[in-house]
Amino acid sequence: MDKLQLLTKSNPPTWLKFLVISLIGLGIFFRFSHLGQKVYWYDESATSLAISGHTLAEVKQEVFNNWDNSKDVILVNTLDKYQHINPDRYVVDTVRYLITSDPQHPPLYYVMVRLWAQVFGDFPAGVRSLSAVISLLVFPSVYWLCLELFESPLVGWVGMAVMAVSPLQVFFAQDAREYGLWMVTILIFSAALLRAMRRESGWSWVVYALTLALGLYTHLLTAMVALAHGIYVVITQKFRFNTTLRNYLVSSIAAGLMFLPWLIVLITQVHTATNLLSWITFKTDSIFDLIGIWLSRISRIFFDYNLASDNAWINNLPSESPLYYSLSTIIFILILFIYIIAFFKAYLSNKIGLFIALLGGIPGLTLLCYDLIFGGIRSIHFRYQLPLYLSIQITVVYILAFHLVWAKNWQKTLWQFMLVGLLTCGLVSDVKFFQAKAWWPQIGGKNLLAMSQIINRSNSILLLSNKNDYNLGVFLTLSHNLEPTTPLLSIQTNQLPMMDQDNKSIFFFDDLENSLASQLQQDKTNSLKLVYPLEGFWQLDKN
Repeated sequence: MDKLQLLTKSNPPTWLKFLVISLIGLGIFFRFSHLGQKVYWYDESATSLAISGHTLAEVKQEVFNNWDNSKDVILVNTLDKYQHINPDRYVVDTVRYLITSDPQHPPLYYVMVRLWAQVFGDFPAGVRSLSAVISLLVFPSVYWLCLELFESPLVGWVGMAVMAVSPLQVFFAQDAREYGLWMVTILIFSAALLRAMRRESGWSWVVYALTLALGLYTHLLTAMVALAHGIYVVITQKFRFNTTLRNYLVSSIAAGLMFLPWLIVLITQVHTATNLLSWITFKTDSIFDLIGIWLSRISRIFFDYNLASDNAWINNLPSESPLYYSLSTIIFILILFIYIIAFFKAYLSNKIGLFIALLGGIPGLTLLCYDLIFGGIRSIHFRYQLPLYLSIQITVVYILAFHLVWAKNWQKTLWQFMLVGLLTCGLVSDVKFFQAKAWWPQIGGKNLLAMSQIINRSNSILLLSNKNDYNLGVFLTLSHNLEPTTPLLSIQTNQLPMMDQDNKSIFFFDDLENSLASQLQQDKTNSLKLVYPLEGFWQLDKN
């Protein structure tokens, strides 16, 4: 316990403050640089559709309006209005889109980005710049949580250093989605809970209720973090109904009531949400693949060199490649977990260890266990595991700060080198991200960019589509990189296309089980090639 008190009383040394300020400056640079040069991927095009004020039904009506007349085509630039703000549509139309077309995404971020884009532009860099600004809030947020959790300014400074260069933070700072905001809200309402339990004042519990409501309106999985908070409060209060537990229940119920309008939307539109999330139910034949990828991806919160194949899928799971990289990261994470458990047992108070374990363990392990029992790939999607990743980052931050204070002689030097090494890995990852056109979590982003280049290089091309929501999203994504005059034709799923004499190539999206691809494979008069299996991107050429 003396060592814990020593850490609490320790002030950050001058060299550490200088290092942290320098790293924050570099972190700001990496967050705001090349905002418009990264590939604008599938999910981000959905964000642009949301803020345009149009609904998915309107896009379908325009794209598929020639369903009964396959000779009519529309040009790709027709889709531009669904990727830019319509001046005749308003914020309420963005909310209407979410209600009718994307109810699993609460409206807070999308209302913010709609208002932001009206001022700073609805082009990719303008839309992404909101996420970059939001990401700066992670510095005061993690510092506050470290103060409430460890009562140590030193831990807070180390926390800001790690967050400044973390590839996890930098990636979501340049992604036009709500996940950067979600991380900030997790840190804030977690710190607000600890503050409320420490002060037991009415206003502190009001702050917790409000910040929890903001978290719920940012992402639905906030409910799992709130469950972790509830378990923590119940255990620390020794299962007794006292003032703290009563205040927590009142605040949580108040937050739930504030979220009730959107909960009603989700319940009434559950069928739409279920259809949109059907992709996470893919099953794998091997649980070892699932666990291996789950472990390997944890390492990417500290060092991420974009070593993954967008094309390779094994048992419906994206492979982590090369093999030596995956194995080394799995071994590293297993060793880290063992050390964390030993450290918690030896040095960390039960309350602090319990809070961190529940914060990451309840959301992270629940998703993993659900996939292992019922099948699916929810647990390996980076954006769903953010509570787990934040808890691991905070744990590593505390371990580093702890050893920097009490370690002596060569041991202190060793831990200083480890801190510098960890930060260096983050910086190298950030440089790689700075140079990249697409990053591995952007599923198919690199492939979609390559597809657009193939299509643009072709002569007399024609895009085909069956009536499919995913294909529609692909076309919206491709529209950012295709020539404006690229023709688009929608056809029946079981209808063979009539190739005009001027069309040398036809490109279309179709899965392997679809009747169109199977029919074309049987037609020997044309050459059919599956260019990108993951996206189901086919090229049909005349023989």
